[in-house]
Amino acid sequence: ELIPSILDYLGKYEGGILVSVGISYQDKFYESIFFYTDDKMIITIDESLRDIIGDIEFRPDYVEFMESIINMVEPYSDVIDNMNDYKLELK
Repeated sequence: ELIPSILDYLGKYEGGILVSVGISYQDKFYESIFFYTDDKMIITIDESLRDIIGDIEFRPDYVEFMESIINMVEPYSDVIDNMNDYKLELK
């Protein structure tokens, strides 16, 4: 079972909100980025987790997983105006 947890709100990006999300799976922890607007949401998972579970969008529990995250984050309309712009840091 994939178990998400909200780690940090990264900021506002192209009209949406970027959130760092941790995913626990089989006693290991993986990082991911969740992006949401008032009517859309998407997640990008760590490559090492993708190697184990495949494309997350095709899992039978995908919708339930995404709903659990959207129910954890602050409502879009409540936080978008108070978010700082996300600053991409190149390494």
